[in-house]
Amino acid sequence: MANDFKPMYQHLPYIEIPTETQHSWEGWDAIHHELERALARLARPRVVIAVECYHGTLDEANFQELKKRLQPGASCKATHLFQESEVLRELIRRRMYGESGSAGFTGLSLYDYFDPQKLLAIQHSINSIEEGIVLIYGPGASLVLKPDLLIYADMSHWEIQQRLRRGDTNNIGLDNAKASFEQKYQIAFFNDWQACNQLKRELLHRSDYFLETNNWAKPKLATGEIVRRGLEQATRQPIKMAPFFDPELWEQLPYHNGHSKKSPPLEWWFSCVPEEDNLLFRFGGLLFEVPLLNLVFYKPESFLGLEVVRTFGAYLPVRFNFIDTTETQDTDFQLNPITDEIVDSLGCRYRQATGYYLLRAQAGAKLELAGPEQHPQVLKVKELGLQQHDFVQIPPNIPYRAGKKLTALQINTAPQIFSLRLPPPAAEEKLAAGFVEVIRHPEAPEGQEEVLSRDIILLTRNWFSKSLDFNSRGTINILLLVAGQSAVVESPAGLFQPFLARYGETFIIPAGVGAYRIRPLGKPGQLHALLRASVAPE
Repeated sequence: MANDFKPMYQHLPYIEIPTETQHSWEGWDAIHHELERALARLARPRVVIAVECYHGTLDEANFQELKKRLQPGASCKATHLFQESEVLRELIRRRMYGESGSAGFTGLSLYDYFDPQKLLAIQHSINSIEEGIVLIYGPGASLVLKPDLLIYADMSHWEIQQRLRRGDTNNIGLDNAKASFEQKYQIAFFNDWQACNQLKRELLHRSDYFLETNNWAKPKLATGEIVRRGLEQATRQPIKMAPFFDPELWEQLPYHNGHSKKSPPLEWWFSCVPEEDNLLFRFGGLLFEVPLLNLVFYKPESFLGLEVVRTFGAYLPVRFNFIDTTETQDTDFQLNPITDEIVDSLGCRYRQATGYYLLRAQAGAKLELAGPEQHPQVLKVKELGLQQHDFVQIPPNIPYRAGKKLTALQINTAPQIFSLRLPPPAAEEKLAAGFVEVIRHPEAPEGQEEVLSRDIILLTRNWFSKSLDFNSRGTINILLLVAGQSAVVESPAGLFQPFLARYGETFIIPAGVGAYRIRPLGKPGQLHALLRASVAPE
């Protein structure tokens, strides 16, 4: 491969899925025309269409658009067949908090939401219809009656959070759109998304179409066949997630998300949060977003690797978050408690561990850790002055927070909801004794792999100015260039197209890729550094 290879950078890094026929459509009119063609192909006097919805879809808008165009003889929203909101609220509260008082997974499925009498009555009514279109819409729609045409209306967790913040949507079956974001998010995480994921894992294999409504004004439809083909392709090559942007973390910059062509000046992408990220496919010229979770559920062993699935379930135990604090910003202290593994209703296992990798050296940058023995009113604080490329692993049961002037990569093994947020103390006292190791950056020999952490995940760093050869060895690799402008990822056997990796952009090598090579771009001899995370061996 020529050294002057300069691939085109994509601000929206999509996976191209070749197709000779049309498999995707944008806008309600185009979607309607395709569904009419699908109904004609079925050629049945009565057709039951189920639009199964993930939590967060704008039910009323989408339902009305479909009804207006399809003109069904009968229609219903699955949520109208649920138990009363107050009954569900109490059921969720009891299952979520139990006797401990702390939040946990409820284990509820969407079946548990239905009122048995309402469900039997609508099934009897539909079965008495002999011809025409019957439209069932909403979370649990596919459970009401076996459909002739199954459409899955999918949602990104990131977009759901924005809708929860704005009060645009509520929790499934609850009339609580105006409740606090924190309350709604907790119910969504421990209950709604779990219930939807149980059903999604099954329906990914047999949905006729997928409806993407992250941008509600521009709905998109794709065939189940092409989406599944895209997910297959994504297990055989390096991938990046569609970037999203959090305006709450960057108040000085304009709002940006994956639909915008503009790039924030610093080009920080929050791009490895498995539960929230999307993959971006291009089907015949149309960009189509699919939650990364769909790949985890559809091809867990090919994507994550057999060892990861055995250890964690269908769950990616790596989260990279960029942290950039200001000169005056103070964040709350957090703590990773020493607990047994938390297991969700899908059998995924969570345990939180946190580390910080300093990306930029700023005068006064610091990470604050409190003493192991803390008092509710007085917090003993140790400030770690950090240098560029330092790494700190946070011990369990040690309160920590990102101090001022910190530009770092926060590496977690579980969502932040499993870390405890501590109330501000009445006073803080400086602590002289050290109780945490800081891994400095000596001039490590080129090509030598440094182990930074073995806490749940294996985190390593390589300094290089020439090509490095790696092998996924049957487990997922998550990588990030932390020094140097760019590198190209190649398959020694030519099994995938050359792939551009730029500074600060997380990318993933699926478990099934095998051998891959990373070659630095730019001036000859320029030093690059690569972080690589994988599952730590037992």
